This record gives sequence, structure tokens and C-alpha cells, in this order.
Amino acid sequence: MSHVRYRLTGTSFPGTVDLTVSADGRARLEHARVSGVRAWTAELDPVVWPWLLDALRASGFPDAAAPAPVPGSTLREVSVVVTDRGAEATPESRHSADAADGTDGGVAQLAGSVLFGWHDGGELGLERALRILDALVHQVGDGAVRETANELPRLAHRSAPDPTLPPPDPGSPAAAAFGTVGGRPAYALSRPGRTFALYGLPYEEELGAATVTDAHTRAIALGTAGGREIVATGGDDLVIRVWDTGTGQQLHAEAGHDGPVLAVAAAGGLIYTGGADGVLRVWDAAGSLGSLADRHEGAINAVRAYGTLLVTGSDDGMVRLTDLSNGRTLHSLPGHEGWVNAVAAGAGLVASAGADRLIRIWDAGTGQELCALEGHEASVTGLTFLTMSGHPALASCALDGRVTIHDPHTGTLLAGWRSGDWAAGIATVPKPPIGIPGAEGAAGLATIGADAAPERLATPEDGAAPERLATPEDGAAPERLVTVGDGVRVWTVDGTLLRELTDAVADAVATDGTLLAAGSPDGALRVWRLADGDLRPVASADDGATAPSDSIPAAPTDGLTAASTDGGITSLAFDGGSLVCGTDGGTVRVHDPMSGVVAVPTPHTGQVLALALDGDLLVSGGMDGTVRTWDAISGRPLRRLAAHTAGVTCVATGRSGDRVVIASSGYDRVVRTWEAATGRPLSAVYGHSLPVYALAFGTLGGRAVLASGSYDGLVPVRDTETGEDVVVLGGNPGTVRCLRFLGGDVLAVGCDDGTVRLWRLPDGEQVGETRLGDVPLALTGDLYAVTQNGLSRLTPPKPQ
Repeated sequence: MSHVRYRLTGTSFPGTVDLTVSADGRARLEHARVSGVRAWTAELDPVVWPWLLDALRASGFPDAAAPAPVPGSTLREVSVVVTDRGAEATPESRHSADAADGTDGGVAQLAGSVLFGWHDGGELGLERALRILDALVHQVGDGAVRETANELPRLAHRSAPDPTLPPPDPGSPAAAAFGTVGGRPAYALSRPGRTFALYGLPYEEELGAATVTDAHTRAIALGTAGGREIVATGGDDLVIRVWDTGTGQQLHAEAGHDGPVLAVAAAGGLIYTGGADGVLRVWDAAGSLGSLADRHEGAINAVRAYGTLLVTGSDDGMVRLTDLSNGRTLHSLPGHEGWVNAVAAGAGLVASAGADRLIRIWDAGTGQELCALEGHEASVTGLTFLTMSGHPALASCALDGRVTIHDPHTGTLLAGWRSGDWAAGIATVPKPPIGIPGAEGAAGLATIGADAAPERLATPEDGAAPERLATPEDGAAPERLVTVGDGVRVWTVDGTLLRELTDAVADAVATDGTLLAAGSPDGALRVWRLADGDLRPVASADDGATAPSDSIPAAPTDGLTAASTDGGITSLAFDGGSLVCGTDGGTVRVHDPMSGVVAVPTPHTGQVLALALDGDLLVSGGMDGTVRTWDAISGRPLRRLAAHTAGVTCVATGRSGDRVVIASSGYDRVVRTWEAATGRPLSAVYGHSLPVYALAFGTLGGRAVLASGSYDGLVPVRDTETGEDVVVLGGNPGTVRCLRFLGGDVLAVGCDDGTVRLWRLPDGEQVGETRLGDVPLALTGDLYAVTQNGLSRLTPPKPQ
């Protein structure tokens, strides 16, 4: 089978990445690491193969001479393999390749291989090909491999882990914590296959247990909050669970999407999100409200709210209409061949489109298909209803770079033009018609399940006047369209370009009556304000000035408002003054575009590796590099701290004066402290040469100190406020796994050599040692340690 192979190996990322793109539209990605090989398969949009062949041909591949790679640098290799010449060419490759023989799309002419260094692609003219290949590496793995740039709209669909390979062995993690249960000393212990078990001290009788998931628990905490004794757990399923240990009741389980958030809609203070996991979740700014029972069999690519109607489109080819007043599915609409990329609702109609290049129009009330509109030569990526001359119209954009406008009732093509090399999204500006997304409130989740009839959507046949926007005859500005893709551009409805706001890549767009927002695969969020008929960046200082509205001036800035640390922005929606963003890192963010305030209702998007309880405050750290704070009883998210550039390995809480302080450490070898009440950073210490796995607060000589233990066995004890070293303890062979201050001047250090050592401070003298025979997981102030095998008593420190 003819295919293109792209291989990355070197020192700038872990392991080796190997991508194979086949002529039949399939892809396979392998990522080989020390822990094992993980792999994914996916189906690619039909444009990928011809785009890739054209880009390679334009570079002169494979004849360009590559410079010798620098030793030790990351290497790239691109190769093209030809088998069964002419038998597997796609219609797209034949059409676009202009091959001499017209049979194999020019694949034969490209057969060969080029090996080059990380920065040599530009010298070889391979920038466009590498742009496609890098984006596919990111997308085929659903964002799991982030070492390459993702600068293109979604081209990989139905991505899934390769079932022929076992997942990498995650090891046999265990976690433990000391606290109280029923008013008596106790400890909590998790083991593989058991979420947690509670044991009393000192006789280790079991006081309770739970097993709710097969996923490994990697963090556990015991504490007291709101007058209740509670236990919190987190691990590989990304869910933080909290139980009341007195009643056994699970108080909450904070979950999010398992993968990228590909679509969002917002109305009436509620947020509806569709993910790569096929689940439709409902949120408010404070957190998750649940999910709808019916799920798609593939990734949800598009979500639109329309009154009490929610419209979704998915990789499974289905369009689903859900009644938000009771959560029931009204219609499941088949008909599309391939995935559905876009949906829209308005004028009593629902529109959908995707890989089959057809725009299908449905009656919103009955679910009947009314017509199928042609006009695009590649997958349709965006749809929006608008008005032209007072009548409903439907605009669309596609990967062929064209914009079309149709009459949705007659199917007549009203206008069409080219917007660029490709288009990833489209929206109306300045204001959507009454009744389409964001204009009317939707029922709250609390009403889902009630026996209520769905709202009837007015159509022209009902005798209702069609919805319409102001037209020039009304004395108002005409409606405009915004396209995103290889730039953000504003158009009149006849295809006249009014303004190019930025040439930066974007693949998500949303508008309301006052603002326009665009999000990019690199995480950039840009917001412009409508002022006097013109678009101005929200950061512009001259918002009161008047500018001509029908020219194409350069914007004062490109409108850059924020850069996401959660991955690329995959979806946007306005609700009132709030802007909701979904990211390919699995996060939902709620922005106030004017003040810059951001709320993040979603939990961690990677394994939960660390937990700490401090009264009503629950602190968590995850492989996504963030530290989150929660109300321990309700699960309400409080703050999200963009803490580390790699996974967070440990969190702890303590006191500095009258303030509660959070400490965090990570695989990036940095120890950070934060003011818990405000989230304000206090210090960042970069002294460790290897990752930090343990933290403990204490008091020494009247000042607050923080001890940190690392892979190298060193334990610096530092001033909490300044980060200044007080003492650095050596002599701890192996990785430090847990720390505990015993009184004011003794620090217990547990290492993975199965030993707990006691050190007197500040002189750093070793005053005790206990050999446990297994890795200590937690220490208590009254000289106990717990391992996977249970409880051990520590040898008391030698008297001074």
C-alpha cells in the first residue's frame, strides 16, 4: 500500500514517534518510550493525501540534498513507499497531483526518503509537508503526543488506541495517608484493584473500603471538613472522589471529558460540551452538573443550543436533537456518509455537514430531511444561519477554502467565494438572529428528567414570520460573516473582504452582539470588540475613536488576548458577557474578555498524582501540570494554578504566619508556593537537579520552613517565604518518597530503599533509622509508617 512515513527521534522529547499515512485515508501513530509502546489508529479527512503529495512535490522531494544532522539533535525522516502502483490512488490525488501517467497521483515520482535535522525542514522546502505531518502526529494521538506543532483544523477522525498493543505497564502504584476515622487515629491505603481501605491504629482493623474503578489510585488524603471526616482519592481515571468516612456516602466525583473538548455551546448560564469521548456534558461556571444519558458512538464535533433544543453532530455520522427540558433524544438523524463536522439551527431548521461534502437541511420539529445542498469540493467545516434581504440564509465553509450561501428552503445558491487556502469555521457578525445559539436561555439541568413536552419551533409553514436581522432598509449596518482558518477575515454577504484581522491560524470562532473571538490550535485566544461598526482588539486603548467601516485597514494589533496552557483551542461560544473555550487538552474555560478573569470548571486533564486536605480545602495536582483547589465537601472548584511545565508530583499545605500556604512540586524539578486564599504565587525554587516527590511544612526556630525530597535523595529545608536554604540533608540513598516533621526539630525521611531516617535540625545530624523492607508511603507524627504491606512502628530518635 502506498504510504508516507514520518519518523521523529532525538533528545528533545521522550522516545521515538512514528507516523504512517496511507493512500486509503488511514493513519497509524506509534510512540515508543522506556515504559513501552503506545499506538493509535485514525481515519483522515480525504484532503490529507492530496495535500501531502502536493506539498512534497513542491519541495522537490526526494531529490533535495539534506545537510548532515548535528550529532545529538532531534532527527526527522520522511519517506514515501509505493506498492501496487496506480491501484490505490484516490480521486482526490488523481485530481490534484497532475501526474504524468494520471494513474497514481504522482506517488511513484515521490518514492524515496530524506533524513534531516529538526531545523532543516525549511532549508529543504518541506515547511508545508511538515506542517501537515506535525499536525497529524498531534491529532491522531488525540493530543497525547505534544512534541509537534498543531497548526491545522481537525483532519484526523475516529482516533482510537490500537487494540493490538497492550497499554504500557503503569506499574503497581499505591498511596497512603494518616488521619482520623470515627475520632480515632487511622490510615487510608490504596492498592491496585482497590480504590481505598481504612484501618485503625495501632491494631489495623479494617474500618471501611471502596472499589469503584479499575483505574489505579495514585493519591489519597484523609481529613476533616465541614464537621465530617472525609477521604479523597485520585488517579488514572482523572476523577477526584470524596467520601464521608462516617456514613460511607460518596460526596462527589469530579470528572471531565476523557480527551479533547471538540465543541461547546452556551446559553442561560449553562455550558454544553461535546468531547472526543462521545459524551455530552453540562456545566456552569462552578463545575460539572452531569452528562446526558444518550451518547454518540464517536467524537462529538459540533454542538448548538437553540431554545430548548440541543443539536449535536458526531464522528458516527449522526445528527442528534435533544430536548433540554427533559434530557430526551427527540431525533437521531442518519444520512451523512462519514463524520459530521458542523451543525447550525435557525428559522425552524437544522443544518448539518461534514466529510461527505453535502449540507443536509432538516425540519427541526419533525426531523425530516428537506434537502441536501452541494457546492463544496472538500469536507464542510462550518455552518451558520444569517439573513439576506430579510430572508433566512445558510452560510458554509470548507477545507476547499470556499464560502457558500444558500437559501435553506429552496436550495438556491445565493453567493460563493474563496476565503483562503482552507477554512475551519464561520460565524455571523455583529449579532445572530433571534432564536439561534445564545439568543434564548435553555432549561437548566435540574429540569432534565421532568415529563415536559418539547418546545415547538416555529417554521414559515406555521404562519410565523421568519426571523431576520436588521437590513440596510432598517437603517442598520448589513450583516457580515467571519471566517477562520489560515487567517481571520471579515466579509460582506456578497463576498467582499472588509478586513483581515490577523493572518494567524485559527480554527474556532464565536460572536455575540459586541465581541468577536477566534481561537487557534496553538492555544492563542484573540478577541475583538465591535465599536462604531468597526472591529477593534479588546486591548486597544483608542476604543472611543471612530474608524471607517468599509475599508480594509490593518488592525492596531492582532487582538491577542490570552495564550492557553491547556492545549489548542478547539471550540468557542458566547453566553452573555462570558466566552467559553474548549481545548484539545480537555479543559473548559470561562473567560470574561474585558476583565481577563478566567474560571475553569473542568478537573484535571491528566492523571491525578497528588492530594492534600486542609480543613474545607482540597488541593490536587495532576500530570497536566496544574494545581487545583476545591471545596472539599461540595466539590466546587475554587482555583486553578498553572503551576508546572510537567506533571505535579506532590502537593502539601501549611502555615506561614496567619496564611494558609500551598506547596507543589513537579517533574520540572521546581518547588512552588502559593497563597491558598488568593492563588498568588509566593516563591519558586529551582535548586533540585532531579524531580521532587515529597514535601512537608514545619516550623524551625520560629519560622515556617518547607522540606522537599527528590530522586537524588537530597532534602533541602527552606524558608517558606524566601526559598532560602536553612539546611540540606544528604545521606538518603534512593528516591525520597515521604517526609514528616516530628515536633519542631526532627524530620523523618522515607526513601524507596525501604528505610526511614530521622534527622535533627538545623545541624543535620542523623538520630534514628528504621528498616521497613518496603517503600514507605506515608509517615505520621507519632512514629508510624505505612507501606503496601501495612503498618510499621518507627524507632524513636536518640536523645540529644
